[in-house]
Amino acid sequence: MRNILLVILLMAGSRLFAQTADDIINKHFNAVGGKEKWARVNSIRYSGNMVLGPGMLAPVTETQIAKPFKGALTEFSWQGMTSKRCMRADSGWTYNPFSGKRDADPMSPNDIRSEKLSSDPQTMLLNYKEKGYTVEYLGTDDMDGTDVFKIRLTTQEGDMVYYYIDAETYYILKEIHRVKLKDKEEKGYLTFSDFKKTDFGIVVPYSVQNVDENGNEQGGPINFSKVEVNGAVDAATFDKPKSK
Repeated sequence: MRNILLVILLMAGSRLFAQTADDIINKHFNAVGGKEKWARVNSIRYSGNMVLGPGMLAPVTETQIAKPFKGALTEFSWQGMTSKRCMRADSGWTYNPFSGKRDADPMSPNDIRSEKLSSDPQTMLLNYKEKGYTVEYLGTDDMDGTDVFKIRLTTQEGDMVYYYIDAETYYILKEIHRVKLKDKEEKGYLTFSDFKKTDFGIVVPYSVQNVDENGNEQGGPINFSKVEVNGAVDAATFDKPKSK
């Protein structure tokens, strides 16, 4: 009996440790629809609601585009007003009527760098070498009782994304974004759940939650009810609004 238990432990250990970053990334894409399908993703539009409190839902849409141009657009609506955050290539703007402003403000270069870490509809891990990134396997960790693999992706600018990948399902359960600035470092933490297969055949999380460094929830989650892959995109929605 002891020998059988030892074999089981050794097998479990080999599953967790005897893998490279590329092995884990390949298994991740196999679990969420395959690299071939993800390579055909040109855009994704997520539609749903942010939970502000009991019975309080604010409509949210997030659009990520790789072709015909690279961009990202987030829209948040509440009480008849809609804020927007938009990036296109290496420029962007934000419009926030909740602060009383009537005009859009340009994004700073640092904001653009941060936005790029979550704007790729194919995810940064797909064909990461071709995109100019490097990855490193950092070992295993425990995330609320779930064994996860840790992968670090580094951009050419030195910004980083840490991926926490479920050792059983190979879904990404958490991301940490790190943008290194001259005098400080900005961090963002996201957790993912409610994974479903879209009509296109890829698996994505339908619930996203901002958390702090200790994993405590920051505000309510965003729960998506609709995910459109390669739908029609109106390029005009990415144009900076004219001054009023």
